[in-house]
Amino acid sequence: MSLRENLVSETIACLGTKAPIDIDPRASVAEAISLLQDHNIGCVVVTENQRPIGIFTERDVLRRVLAKQVSPQIPVADVMTSPATVVACDATIGDVIRTFVDGGFRHIPVVDTAGILITVISVKRIVEYVVEHFPAAVFNLPPEPGRLQVNREGA
Repeated sequence: MSLRENLVSETIACLGTKAPIDIDPRASVAEAISLLQDHNIGCVVVTENQRPIGIFTERDVLRRVLAKQVSPQIPVADVMTSPATVVACDATIGDVIRTFVDGGFRHIPVVDTAGILITVISVKRIVEYVVEHFPAAVFNLPPEPGRLQVNREGA
């Protein structure tokens, strides 16, 4: 199957899932940052009743906490990105890529049909999927795709 066919037919379920790291909206920014550090992740999902209401990312730390010099003791709900853009667990990989591109996101919460948080999908995981399934297509890309090679490299 071609890459295009895979992107429109395979769902994100084929990517595997990790348990998401979530946090209560009343938890402090300091607690959220500790979760980011402890789990070596780029975001935590802010949830109420297991449903995403927002997302707190490394970007939020930089733009809404450090840049504005807010107290790390304020609730994470005050500086999270809200509402959280989510995708359904049966979304195709192509749909998820389009959501990443359109929204400028790096992480998107994945929910089941009841809206319950299942996992978080990252741009990194999408890139890994493409490399795993289509290594020749990826590894044979020129270093600068818009530039044509005039002379042969090497001896």
